[in-house]
Formats: sequence, structure tokens, C-alpha cells
Amino acid sequence: MELDVIEKQPKFYKQIKEALNKGFLSHSYLIESVNLRDEQVNKYIRFFVKTIYDNYYDDNISISKEKIFHLVDNLEFPDYIEIRPVNNVIKKEQLLRVRDDFSNKSLYNTKKIYTVYNADKMNVNSSNTILKFLEEPNDDVIAIFVTNNQYNVLDTIRSRCQIISLQYEDVPHQYSEDLINFFEDIKLRKNNNLLLKFNSYNNNLFKDKNMAVSTMTDTLSYYKEMLNKNIDGDLEDLKETMMIVSILEEELKKLKYNVNIKLWLDNLLLSIMEV
Repeated sequence: MELDVIEKQPKFYKQIKEALNKGFLSHSYLIESVNLRDEQVNKYIRFFVKTIYDNYYDDNISISKEKIFHLVDNLEFPDYIEIRPVNNVIKKEQLLRVRDDFSNKSLYNTKKIYTVYNADKMNVNSSNTILKFLEEPNDDVIAIFVTNNQYNVLDTIRSRCQIISLQYEDVPHQYSEDLINFFEDIKLRKNNNLLLKFNSYNNNLFKDKNMAVSTMTDTLSYYKEMLNKNIDGDLEDLKETMMIVSILEEELKKLKYNVNIKLWLDNLLLSIMEV
């Protein structure tokens, strides 16, 4: 597993290893998962968790490392909790479980770690609940938040985390026909007015806020993949792609608030056409 991480995620591996070797382990991390599939992200998060337990293992711990790793993989280790959305939302009650379960000292004298997957799915109440944990960190408790876009996470939470972005991997991504057509229209934006297809985009890709977030997330992933693949390409093309990525990131952040989708889409298309 370690060799796989070194090969596919060298930057991620180096960051966590250096932090642990120098004793600079943060109380909270925000892991940006970019274009990776869920099973890949899970693999890297579990590696991170087990590396922490390995690094802090000593004679005071009353359970073997191998047993810890096995229990973590099976979600049976009492000092490790994973939280995932229920009905597309992470609720306050799920995070209160962390407070209750982690309020006492570990039975095994190990670190207590919790991972919140799809951290952007936290509602206002759950975000405020977890914020209280982060404002008064416990040396023995480590938080790991996972999201495919760090800017979808509450600013007050993000500012308290060390941010690590997983690198792109060459994995096939299945885009819908409507999305592929949208990418092609953006490519041809200098010859075609994107606003002429406004109704089509609105109906098929940006009908409501949830659909808009999904479309923007996929579009951002697509252009970040392009940026990564063409890093040594034509300078002008590279500059334009970077500008589009910047626009997409900024417009995706705006979707966190109550916006008029049609006005927002109009501004998005105009901004892209100006690149």
C-alpha cells in the first residue's frame, strides 16, 4: 500500500510523512479529493489514518499495530470514526456522536481520529457543531475533512485546517452528453455566443442549485485535468485554461449562497466568453 501511495500520490505522501517525522501533526486536515473515485479516496484516507497510528505507537498502547489496522479497515476501532452524508446531508446529530464518543480518554492510549467524508454536505447546524470542536482542539483528537472542492466547505472551518490536495490520476471519467457538449461549446466560445444556448444549459445542466453544483464540480474537474495534462503545452492555451479554472472556482463558491440561478448562469457564461 505504501509503495502505491508513493507512486500515485507522492506529494500527499511527502506532506504527511514530513509532518509526522517533524512532530508537526495538525489538529485538523482538509483533504481535497479532485477527480478521484470514492474507493481511491477511501484508500488514501485510511493510509493516512493508519500512518498516524503507526507513528504514535509506543509501549503504552495496549493493542498491537496490526490489530489497530485491521479494526480501522473494518470500522471497528473505537478510536476511529467515519461520518458520511445521510440523504445527502451531514447532520448535527452525527457530529455530536464524535463529541460523546471522544469525550473520554482512549481505552488503548491511542489518538482519536474522525473523518468527515463529503464535508461540503454539512448543514449550518452541523458546521457550527464541528466548529466548536475545532476552536478548542484536543491534542489527542484529529479531524480529517474530505471534499472534492475545498471552497464548498465553510470558510471558518477551512481556515482552521491544513489543506492537502490529492493529485490527479489518469482515471476515466464518464461525463454526460450534455456536459460534453458544454465543454465543446466553451472550447469554441470565441466563435460562438454561449448565451444563445442559455435555455438549453438552464434546462439540462443548471436547472436548480443542486444540479448547478454538480455540473460545476464536473466542469471544474474536467478543466483541472486539462491543466494537469497540458502543463508543458502552449503558454497561451495554458493561461486561458487557468483563467477558466479560476472563473469556475469563483462561481462555484457563489453557489454556497442564495443566488438567482438564471442571473448567476448569465454571469458565468459572460465571464467564460471574455477569456
